[in-house]
Formats: sequence, C-alpha cells, structure tokens
Amino acid sequence: MKRLLLILIVILVSCNNSNKTVVKKEKVVDDVHDVERIVRKEYKPFFTSDKIDHYYLKISDDSVLKVLGGDTIVKDQKKLSMILSGYYPDSISRPNFESDLLLNNFVKTELSKQKKREVEQIFTQKDSIQMTFSGCIPMYRDIFIFKRNDSITGIAKICFGCGVAYFYGTKVDTEGFGTRSELKKLEKIIR
Repeated sequence: MKRLLLILIVILVSCNNSNKTVVKKEKVVDDVHDVERIVRKEYKPFFTSDKIDHYYLKISDDSVLKVLGGDTIVKDQKKLSMILSGYYPDSISRPNFESDLLLNNFVKTELSKQKKREVEQIFTQKDSIQMTFSGCIPMYRDIFIFKRNDSITGIAKICFGCGVAYFYGTKVDTEGFGTRSELKKLEKIIR
C-alpha cells in the first residue's frame, strides 16, 4: 500500500514538470548484478506551429445550457451548440471554422512568442496518467488553433470547468494531458 502511494505521489509530482526531455533511472535486476541504467525519453509536442490563435467565448453556464437544450434551435444555435459541446469541427481541414468562431462571438487573440512557448510546453506528450474524470458536460469555451505557414496544423478544444480536452490533427498520444496543475497553468497564461 505504501509503495502504491509513493508511486502515485511520484506521478503527481512528475505532472508538474513540463520539460520535453525526462531522464530517469531504472533499476534492472540481473541474475549476476543489479544494474542501474539511465533512460532518456523525448516527449513530442502535439502540434508543430509557428503561430497559435486562442479563441474564447465569454458565456455563462446557464446561457450554454439554454443553447444546448433549446427547444427551438435555430441554425446559428445549432452550430454554436456543436462548437461548445460537440465534435465540430470534425477535422482540421473544415472550411470556415475560424469564421464560424468569430460569427458566434468568440474573441480571437494571437499569442505572443513567450506565451506560445509556454502553451507549447503544456501541449506536449506526457508520461503520466490523468487521474481526474469529468463530472460535467464539456463546454469548450477555449479553442486553440495551431498554424504553420498560415495553414491549420492542429486544434485543441478545452473545457477548464471539467478538465476535458479534445484534439484534432495530432498523431501524438494525448492521453496524459489534462492534469489540474496543467490546466491551471494554461488558464493563467491565457487569461
């Protein structure tokens, strides 16, 4: 039991470290000798980009619920509903996605070089397990669009309320993303 607790503490502490390279020692048991070896892991970024745009919609939970559960959903409400809680866009090549965000009152901010670097460190493959599970319906009010040469290379939709993220355009394992400390750090960068 103590060993399991120690492992969990190590995992939680390692989640706070957002370095791209991790060096750790492993103890290898050999028939003749106990040997320590150093294992070096390279963690890959989720997206390659030279520019990151952040879109944010300031909307209350009640207003989102009205949009999602509206009895008389008009065309514009349906698109907003799909952006906020659905799987829209269905790919990074979806035409007019950025226009749809602006038409639905999302505010666009191009991240500075410093903030871009900090955000890229967060959107990096991790060797940890997300220990929290969502207890709410995701409301994706924060959307990051990663671009290279003005072409979209990736999209990340984030719900800070319940810690759920949805990614488009990455082949990197995003399973370890979404720890509380990561999300707090990300929210602090963009607010």
